[in-house]
Amino acid sequence: MLKRKTLIGIALLLAMGYVAAAVITDADRLSEALRRLGWLGCIAVLGLSALNYGLRFLRWRGFIARLGRQVPATRHILYYLGGFAFTISPAKAGEALRSLYLRDHGVTYAESLAALFVERLLDLFAMVVLASLMAFDHPAYRFLVMASFLIVIALIVVVCQSWLPRAIDKFATRRQSRFAKVLDAFANLLRSSRLLLHPNPLIPGSVIGLLSWGAEGLGFAVICQVLGLGADISAFIGIYAIAILAGSAAFFLPAGIGGTEIVMTTLLVERGADLRVAVIATLLCRLATLWFAVLLGVGAASIVEISTAKIPRSGTT
Repeated sequence: MLKRKTLIGIALLLAMGYVAAAVITDADRLSEALRRLGWLGCIAVLGLSALNYGLRFLRWRGFIARLGRQVPATRHILYYLGGFAFTISPAKAGEALRSLYLRDHGVTYAESLAALFVERLLDLFAMVVLASLMAFDHPAYRFLVMASFLIVIALIVVVCQSWLPRAIDKFATRRQSRFAKVLDAFANLLRSSRLLLHPNPLIPGSVIGLLSWGAEGLGFAVICQVLGLGADISAFIGIYAIAILAGSAAFFLPAGIGGTEIVMTTLLVERGADLRVAVIATLLCRLATLWFAVLLGVGAASIVEISTAKIPRSGTT
């Protein structure tokens, strides 16, 4: 528990550090941008981000239910949001924190990690579709979009092979070691993932992915239009998706930090935006999406840790 609290504290410090860096970068321009957005604009942008998280939670909860598990709704949403505290980990692997919490409710690691894998897969598909709104106008990013699409298809095809878990099980039975246990867990993960890739959860899950990430892209469009960057809403959504894809491609970067900002700013400048305005638009977008999620995650994870600490251990009075 102490380690989790330490990690939560680190996530909070990183979020505060990014906010401070954003302010220091161009405090006057940033404050002017916030004034132009106004309270209603800020609420709208953050609300669209919150809509993204809410829709994705409903999809996640459906995945867990599909696997035959039920978790109390209030605790479940806290677990889900708590994972966002570690979105800044490489490839967002830290969001697997949910697995630790869900284990106490009978959800195996293989099941929760399968849900996380399929969630990532459908998010990648949604980004590919949204990025295609701009990819045709930017040949340099066509390969990224096509490669991402092929990766999604390849992973779905491989995971849906029913013989693969059986083959892994047979191989594992010949190994009497910890490696055999790892193989067994991986086979169970594939089985759970295959169950979630059935058309019944796959189709609505894909639609939710498009709506949820489209909502964040719309928030980016609101920011850009308030700053006077003229373009179709679809173009801004496409820019947002391409930037997220580019950041995700550098999976070793925590949440694509750096890569996403560079691509987003570059694409805005290519469309005629002043560099300073493009930088501010990018900073506002990342504050309203990535770092808003991290702060929500820190809050949710803290609530879980505090409430868990208050539960007396077995055998105590």
